[in-house]
Amino acid sequence: MPKGQMPKADFALKTSDGAEAARLLVLTGDWTATGLRDVAERLKKALTRAQDVQVDVADIGRFDTAGAYALKYALGDRASPEIFAGHENYRRIYELIDGISPEVQTQISESGRSASPLVNFLSGIGQKTLSFLDDARRFTRFLGETVTFIFLTILNPGRIRWTPLVAQMQRTGLEALIVVGVANFFVGAVVAFLGILQLKQFGVSVFAVELIGIAVLREFGPVIAAVLMAGRSASSFTAEVGAMKMNQEIDAMRVMGINPFDALVLPRLFAMIITMPLATFFGMMAGLFGGFIVVWTTLGYGPNFFIQRMTDYVPFVNYFVGLIKVPFFAAAIALIGCRMGMEVKEDVISLGKQVTSSVVQAIFAIITIDAIFAIMFNGFDF
Repeated sequence: MPKGQMPKADFALKTSDGAEAARLLVLTGDWTATGLRDVAERLKKALTRAQDVQVDVADIGRFDTAGAYALKYALGDRASPEIFAGHENYRRIYELIDGISPEVQTQISESGRSASPLVNFLSGIGQKTLSFLDDARRFTRFLGETVTFIFLTILNPGRIRWTPLVAQMQRTGLEALIVVGVANFFVGAVVAFLGILQLKQFGVSVFAVELIGIAVLREFGPVIAAVLMAGRSASSFTAEVGAMKMNQEIDAMRVMGINPFDALVLPRLFAMIITMPLATFFGMMAGLFGGFIVVWTTLGYGPNFFIQRMTDYVPFVNYFVGLIKVPFFAAAIALIGCRMGMEVKEDVISLGKQVTSSVVQAIFAIITIDAIFAIMFNGFDF
């Protein structure tokens, strides 16, 4: 062996005279991620007909969780923490993965045999599909529980927890007005700039007012407000509920007879549904104001002209179409944020993943809902 090179993981089987089954398995070398090679596959094949195997780990050099997974994979039911009697450090490492059943497709050995790219591609599609279906099942269950508790709350309004509801209304609604207003102001200004730039080519730049009104009231106002609320509130809900899940506060609530849906989910859901129309209206007005500023400074049309043009040529139905979507946006944001918080495991990495996933799913849900309403209103000729 070259100087400085560590011994690779290996094993030896010692059998009784005339016996087919292996009686003693001696493990040698470094059972680590860099030392395994194909030892797990070879050991599994060697133990195919072996019975009553005793394991000797005295000659193991180094040992980590990769080696523990390899042993679990090769030994199967024969593997247990007892085989590390007298080696406390090895036993503790093995207990980290004991009880975890590795997936069939997981390759813990470095046998050098890899599936073809086509098989890997199809396998990835299958895994993503199963993950999506499982996620849809959990969301459906969560949604069903939420609807049940909403129905119970309607029958018994005394279940409403007013203090957290009001606190969430302030945090999700009132404190979001500034960011929603500023964002919509600039969106309205950008729409006005682009509209005027294009309409000037045809000598009808005056129609920029109608473009601003319809675009802001019907689409940009509600969608921009919803996306900002998704990034702001969905992540907040996931982080708050997830932190409580990590600290076992939700389990403590259940022990005390407090239902987490009553105390955590419904106040956030109701707060979003109540306050988001206000934030959206504020954003709409800010967007119109941004467009008006651009029209005034670029075309010279004053406030009276802008207001008169909006009143005469922008139907009120556009305002209705914009606001009718908002409660659905709010419900999607709150439900996704709370559900992803409930999905957090007992580690910080899981919390970070769920926070990211909640924002992505909320924005995707907003775009999907907006598209559904656009198709529906187009069918109604609105």
